[in-house]
Amino acid sequence: MKYSLKLSELPITKNNITFLGVLSLILKTTWKYFRIHFIGVLFLGVISGFFQLITPKIFQRIIDALVGGETNLNFFILLGTLAATALLLGALFKVFAEKLSFYIATQVEDRWRYTSLLKFYQLPLKWLDQHDSGEIGAKIDRGGGAIWTIIYDIFGQNLIVSFITLVLLLVYVIISFPLFSILFLIPIPIYILITYFISRRIAAMQAELSELDHAASRTFFDGVGNVRYVKTFGKEYAETTQYARKWDKYHKLEYRMQRRWVWQGFLQKLIEAVMRAVLLLAGVIAIQKNALTLGEVVLLVSFQQVSFTPLEQLGQLFTRLRRVTKRASHLFTIAAEQDQLADLPRAKEVSDLKKEITFNRVTFAYSKKLAALRDVSFTLKSGTTTAIVGRSGAGKSTIAMLLLRFYDPDQGRIMWDGQDLRAIQRPSLRKHSTLILQDTTLFNRTIAENIKYGRPEASEQEMIKAAQLAHAHAFILKLPKSYNSIVGERGVRLSGGQRQRIAIARALLTKSSLIVMDEATSHLDSETEKAIKEATQYYQGKQTQVIIAHRLSTVQHADNIILLDKGQILAQGKHTELLKHSLYQKLCALQLK
Repeated sequence: MKYSLKLSELPITKNNITFLGVLSLILKTTWKYFRIHFIGVLFLGVISGFFQLITPKIFQRIIDALVGGETNLNFFILLGTLAATALLLGALFKVFAEKLSFYIATQVEDRWRYTSLLKFYQLPLKWLDQHDSGEIGAKIDRGGGAIWTIIYDIFGQNLIVSFITLVLLLVYVIISFPLFSILFLIPIPIYILITYFISRRIAAMQAELSELDHAASRTFFDGVGNVRYVKTFGKEYAETTQYARKWDKYHKLEYRMQRRWVWQGFLQKLIEAVMRAVLLLAGVIAIQKNALTLGEVVLLVSFQQVSFTPLEQLGQLFTRLRRVTKRASHLFTIAAEQDQLADLPRAKEVSDLKKEITFNRVTFAYSKKLAALRDVSFTLKSGTTTAIVGRSGAGKSTIAMLLLRFYDPDQGRIMWDGQDLRAIQRPSLRKHSTLILQDTTLFNRTIAENIKYGRPEASEQEMIKAAQLAHAHAFILKLPKSYNSIVGERGVRLSGGQRQRIAIARALLTKSSLIVMDEATSHLDSETEKAIKEATQYYQGKQTQVIIAHRLSTVQHADNIILLDKGQILAQGKHTELLKHSLYQKLCALQLK
């Protein structure tokens, strides 16, 4: 992807996602990808800082000239013009620095957003099953915003310009006014100590605040995602109340943190007032002893005001960074997750299935307590239709998940034309495989976009042909915008059967050499079920089909039927052959009833 990052080039692990680790990762990303822009910000900051220092110096000359009795108007006009020009140029270069900082912040934020989202999509289902998708979405969204804040607060918002100005100012004061430089140096360690101790107390509160934020987000997305059930049980008020209570806890803790920040600001202002009073007193004494002119005292007071700005910003920034780095760390945690199913370095692409897929003594468990499959072996011949039947929980859907390598077997191997699936690149495997899930959901896009999702380059004629085979074309034409109709979130504007037919059309359009239907006809009426049966028969011999069957009537034409129970194969053969098996007879009898 053009805008994603190569994580192998950035040393990101869960161990280095600390406060300093997060800042380091962001700065390394900035330096690696936007080095020239970063140098540009520094250069513009130096120029802006230089002009900010010139202005007080000019004012010093004006004051000393007035005190000395200078009456030449042109002299004052010249100095006034120089001061105005310096102010204008300083502000202008600062604007350029901020614009460049904004660009850097946006670009780095986007790259980390895209990288973490790509990692989320790439992580195995086993990881996804253990995490809340709404919460993950919130972490990526807020983490991206936090990265932007960190960069713009560091590079923009005057901090770099102010910091460079402070350094130049201190150098000038130490050289020109060595006795007064102590009044500029004393506030620095005091500011740092105040910020350090207050932020330490805030850090623990920030961690708790982050957890409260996530808890509120989970409640929100859970309720919104199940809004129909909320309405069904009349729980609108209860869900809103539950969300409000969690958010109220968040705000109470946030208010306690805010009080600490206010105290930090008060102490900083107190230091500023004391140091300014000391400087004015020292300046008056120096004037009386002819050690300094009035203009030089005004210059020092102006410089002192300039010096307090970056110190205040540093204190505010450090406190704010404590908050936003926690949010950014959640995004980095996602990016740092290890993909346990990642392609091996020597993984190869695969072509269309030519011979067979074999399960060789495959054992798999979702958890350590109970195996979903135990010592399962069978062969899927290319171009044949294989049905897998059995009672609920027998392990049928697990086979579908393993075929597309959403999981790896704990024991045994799955071979595609003699190649272990673990030695095949996942994108290549899934390019030649299509899965129709039991619980079909669609994207909130047009019907055309949903059907062409797996093969966007398909022509309109090919799309319509697939829809006709899935018996979806007729109802699509009755919709207000036909194939350009938006289906709603998760396809909510369509019935269950209509969604299923769109999903089948999408699968047929891919022309994959392997198509796996996991209970794909479970939501269809009898007429459409018959039509789907005709569609699968149309592709029989052209594709390798695996049907995880709920209705046995849909699989009687299969070349081979595998009877599964408690994760083991009890028997396999054609429909007439399996009728001799007691469990298969029982399943058929139950459906007839």
